[in-house]
Amino acid sequence: MRGSDSPVKENSERAGALYVIASAVLFGLMPLLAKIAYASGANAFTAAFGRFLTGSVMAFAYLEYKDVSLRVGRRQMGELAFLSVFYALTPVLLYLSYGFIGSGLATTLHFTYPVAVMCLMGLFFRASFTPRQVLCAALCAAGIFLLYRPGRNADGFGMALAAASGLLYAGYIIALGRSHLREVEIFVITFWISLFSALMIGAFAALTGGLAWSQGAAAWAAEAGLGLLATVLALAFFQKGLFLCGEVKASLLSTFEPLTSIAVGLAVYGEPMTPRLAAGMALILLSSALLVLGRRRARSAGDGVKKSLS
Repeated sequence: MRGSDSPVKENSERAGALYVIASAVLFGLMPLLAKIAYASGANAFTAAFGRFLTGSVMAFAYLEYKDVSLRVGRRQMGELAFLSVFYALTPVLLYLSYGFIGSGLATTLHFTYPVAVMCLMGLFFRASFTPRQVLCAALCAAGIFLLYRPGRNADGFGMALAAASGLLYAGYIIALGRSHLREVEIFVITFWISLFSALMIGAFAALTGGLAWSQGAAAWAAEAGLGLLATVLALAFFQKGLFLCGEVKASLLSTFEPLTSIAVGLAVYGEPMTPRLAAGMALILLSSALLVLGRRRARSAGDGVKKSLS
């Protein structure tokens, strides 16, 4: 029986990997839409608030159209609120770090989260990893380092904020993978996480005077685009993919996000292709190919099997 299930399991994991890659590509479009919003008067916190607010409205409209109930169990609602804290704080800390260090260094530190996922799972869940996963993590880390120049500004507090943003996102990935949400409709999860994130980011920005209500129509349109592409679709695809392929593989394949952002910069803004960028992109692509095309071996932690937080 186990032998007959193996091809199905492998195909399921590969489908999950494709979902995660699709989500990463959509997440990678965020800088393009964010620049449009910034040019029309938005700031980072307003764009994030608008993204999650419009995303929750779109998810709600879709669920109403499909006549899907938003109700979840008390335990599941608690998990959704818990996940939203991690998810909402991730961009807040990353945006705050930009005030102390360069965006290249901040982004590099943030995208260490695949390694953080593996470390946290090994520390708290006694997870073991295949040599292929360790190799892919090393390739991803090297690729991210090549994509972004750290720069000379290395303020300790800013570095801590950026690293914390990656650590929180790693926590979100692990908590999602170990939650009791697998039986919940994907867009219901997306709605609640988007709504809770909008409320938390909106409250933080309002208390700190960070909301820019004078933004123009182009900013609102860009935030609506972020809500659809980088929230409703990307968030749903990531959740679906993670449930199929597991936390470790999902976190590693998420490095397609910065690769997409770099590709958009090259195609849309005419940014130059350098040997450093080419090498970084090649390493991430190689890592992804090894993960997606590699044959399934012994079961390791984070392989898509539900293991709850309790």
